[in-house]
Amino acid sequence: MAGTKLSLLDLGRMDVDDGFFIRGCNAAVVSDPHPQYDRRHIAVVASVIEHPTAGPILFDTGCARHAEDEWPAPAWEAFPLNVYEEEHHLDKALEAAGYGIDEIRAVVMGHLHLDHAGGLEHFRGTNVPIYAHELEIKEHYYAVATKEDIGAYLPSDLNWQLNWQPIHRDETELFDGITVRHMPGHTPGLLTMQVETQNSGHFMLTSDLYHVRDLFEQDGLTQGWLGRDSHNWHRSHRWMRQLQHRYSATMVYGHDATVIEELKTQAKQFA
Repeated sequence: MAGTKLSLLDLGRMDVDDGFFIRGCNAAVVSDPHPQYDRRHIAVVASVIEHPTAGPILFDTGCARHAEDEWPAPAWEAFPLNVYEEEHHLDKALEAAGYGIDEIRAVVMGHLHLDHAGGLEHFRGTNVPIYAHELEIKEHYYAVATKEDIGAYLPSDLNWQLNWQPIHRDETELFDGITVRHMPGHTPGLLTMQVETQNSGHFMLTSDLYHVRDLFEQDGLTQGWLGRDSHNWHRSHRWMRQLQHRYSATMVYGHDATVIEELKTQAKQFA
């Protein structure tokens, strides 16, 4: 769409066991009973979309400023933010892209895990609409209330001072040229976002439908330990492959550092 611009936000780096992302990775088998346990250098990724009528829109928000103090110890042990300087904090990354926190007019949450929803702390007490799928909001509340999955969801990220706007449908054109789709598997309420630009084509912001590019680009791979629902993940994966082919879309994965580095080398902003 004319006037729509997309900027990627680099919100830090982690080193994480590849088994979290790809099923069977690092597994001991007869031919390799003592495999090397590889850790992958990944990024925390968000995006800001300048829309001609809706204003700047944020997709995902990264980690809380004081993540190490707020995360449960097992979460930090598995997913340490080993590169998290001032420039990687959401407000500073937005400033580098040319936006202030107070300029954001809407936030769309791919899902509400602690490494995606931490930046919501900047929007407490404001009237900025926070869009998330209804099933993700319910899952977050249930996980925290029952403590069944509290390591991935934090109580502070589901704050009642936020202006929650639930998405109910499988596919919703939220704004002209911006479509969100319900693609569960990693979490019950995961949303992806398609952004249409006039000159740079379509972008698929996948959140953690795909943590890394391998899951989309290599046939036969399945999401690893972080996958909650294999059947729904495969259904979402087939849908995304069809959409990417139809629109020749550029893929932006939830944590792939190589992709964000390649795209940021091509352009600071896609229009």
